Amino acid sequence: MNRPMRVLAVAMVFLAAGCSSGGSSDGAGDRAGKATTTTKAATTTTVSKPEPLEDQTPPASINGLVVQGDTIWVASIKDDQILQIDRESGAILQRFDTEGAGPDDVAVAPDGSIWSTGFVNGDLGRIDGGRYETVMNVEPGINPLEFGPDGTLYLGTYGPDGRLYSLETDGGAPMPGTQELKGAPAEVRAEGLPDINAFGILDDGTIVSPAGGVAGPGSAIAIDPGSGTHTTIVGDLPGVAAGTTDSDGNPYLLANATGEVIAIDVEAKTSKVVQTVKQGAPFDNLSFADDGTMYLSSFVAPTITEVQPDGTERLITIGG
Repeated sequence: MNRPMRVLAVAMVFLAAGCSSGGSSDGAGDRAGKATTTTKAATTTTVSKPEPLEDQTPPASINGLVVQGDTIWVASIKDDQILQIDRESGAILQRFDTEGAGPDDVAVAPDGSIWSTGFVNGDLGRIDGGRYETVMNVEPGINPLEFGPDGTLYLGTYGPDGRLYSLETDGGAPMPGTQELKGAPAEVRAEGLPDINAFGILDDGTIVSPAGGVAGPGSAIAIDPGSGTHTTIVGDLPGVAAGTTDSDGNPYLLANATGEVIAIDVEAKTSKVVQTVKQGAPFDNLSFADDGTMYLSSFVAPTITEVQPDGTERLITIGG
């Protein structure tokens, strides 16, 4: 979603909203027990943490992010890189060039490999064994991606009249194998979708996604990958352009300009603002660690906002 007009629109909305830096929000400690109670395989798998790189030059800005163990993986369209960051210090542990892909979002596969969507050239990428490789080319504009409970990878395009694709994987390894898969098409599961970005997947395979873009009005929609249909869960939301699930499978959306984190109850078709994150806005994306700590990526700077379950905020500078 890092297109020039999108950047300008978000920045203007942010300035108009008059957001300021601060501590914990009115919704501190109110994230537990919200929305549906589903189960989901943890994405914060334990990994050995590399030593920080000598070169700690931060990216100009970051987009998608995902937590893995004590580290955070971030994508930077502008720098054409994916970086692994230390959760505590913000130090850069690994840096991967994506060869013109312009990575927008990242996801952790069940086998611990890191997958990315190339917003610029459409490459679907994978990091495993210390190297980046292109699995296949889908189409420019691919953005959100997430693994379903059965290991299927779902990815979508950002913008009006979007598509949802799926790719079968064996716990994260492409099937039948990366080299054999190159050039093979991903399966189209849905078309004609509204602006979707950074969705979450429930235990039953339902995709919960924001719709409407940063300008709003926003809504939460449910996408059925089996039938290709989508329905509105709840509307009349602020501009939302990011979504995820926590380690318990509860879905959340993010009002990117204002920092409101919104819990979605799919069964009751209701929503509730459970946090208003003030440091680091405007935001691009969000991700949860297994312990309930939430991380949000800045849309305009190389910073990540950490929010503890009690609402305490901390700004992490990448390369710090």
